[in-house]
Amino acid sequence: MKKKLSIIITALILSILAAGCSVEIHEDSGKQDAKYYLYDISSDETQLQKKSYSPEETTADYMLKDMMQRMNSQQTDSQNRVSLLPEGVQMNYSVEEDVLVVNFNSQYSSMSRARELLVRAGVVKTFLQVPGINSVRFTIENEDLTDSRGQAVGNMTADTFAEFTGTEPDAYCSNTFTLYFTDKSGQKLVKEQRTVRYKRSIPKERIVLEQLMKGPLEKGHYPTIPENTEVLNVTIADRICYVAFDGVFSSYALDVSEKIPVYSVVNSLLDALDADKVQITVGGKDRLDTFGKKMELYHFYERNDKLVVKEKE
Repeated sequence: MKKKLSIIITALILSILAAGCSVEIHEDSGKQDAKYYLYDISSDETQLQKKSYSPEETTADYMLKDMMQRMNSQQTDSQNRVSLLPEGVQMNYSVEEDVLVVNFNSQYSSMSRARELLVRAGVVKTFLQVPGINSVRFTIENEDLTDSRGQAVGNMTADTFAEFTGTEPDAYCSNTFTLYFTDKSGQKLVKEQRTVRYKRSIPKERIVLEQLMKGPLEKGHYPTIPENTEVLNVTIADRICYVAFDGVFSSYALDVSEKIPVYSVVNSLLDALDADKVQITVGGKDRLDTFGKKMELYHFYERNDKLVVKEKE
């Protein structure tokens, strides 16, 4: 019997060196009091889903071997999930005092950034449950996992992932965001300040994108993104924000310069986040290479202040 899943969105802030990511987690509502958990990934590969785990023994040796075997088997008990490790990715481990070194084969490097972040979070959270394991380090073919700047990611600990369930009735916060819409000409960006109250469990980047898609509230400001656009995924890693929109973002593009939607997203996100660049992808399986005629996708965009109308003093 398949059990009905209830969704608890959890923000996981990855803060290794200068890196960070947001990962959502779905939780098996009938097993919230379980002591141990294993992780799968949702069928659309956008979030972790955890399931209860009851080891026959709770010794470190048994749990490490059993957890490793289960993850390497790449099996899941639900059609709505995929295994944590993609096909072809395998791992083994060694223990150095209280540090678990997880060594992956070369296939690990073939994962997309979004999938890699989910795998990283799921593996680390799984093994930190093992008695005596206080941190986890990843290697690929016995070489340290590195970030986009070539720096070793290093040990990941319990403090690496900050979890906010948002189940309390007062688990809300307010923030003022600077959103970038367009002027009447469709050639320039205009700033709009907006204060939003939202659940702490929702990452800032999603709030920013949701508000952009709702459109402007001030007179003389015009939309930059079709309101029925869907955000397929948004993650942050190594000070880069990765955003995936569905095809509506491009196929129903508004009558504005092709730079406007891109830099509306880029400037709005970079104003709100601890990040330096934004990469935008459009489409699901059939992803586009360009937006409009000239705006390259799979490109790291930095903020563009030249497009912004200067405020009157």
